[in-house]
Amino acid sequence: MGASTHLTAEDIRWLSPLSLWTGILAGPAAWGLDLQTSYALVHWACASRTLWLLHSVTLVALGIVAVGVVCAWMALQHTAHDTPTDGGMPRQRARFMAILGLSVSALSILTIVAGAFPRWMLDACQ
Repeated sequence: MGASTHLTAEDIRWLSPLSLWTGILAGPAAWGLDLQTSYALVHWACASRTLWLLHSVTLVALGIVAVGVVCAWMALQHTAHDTPTDGGMPRQRARFMAILGLSVSALSILTIVAGAFPRWMLDACQ
């Protein structure tokens, strides 16, 4: 049997649906959290002059994306490097989902940082 059919306990842990879906969904969830929380807090932050709170929301969102990146990266490392991403076998699906998770995470980081630029460069209270 090939290397792609033997799953170790660590492979099973990182190739589970929970870690694969975490890799895919952490980025969009973090972006939504950043957008909604920043919008909800802007009036309070301006009234209390605690603009650092808006910046910390962005950092927390980037931390959530980092969790997704770690999950996707570890899943990618536990799939065989020669495994195609277009097959129906579990390791092939896991490799596809890991690559998708890394791609979605990269786009989410870009979106979160792009949304944070106005808060960093402009006064949110004007």
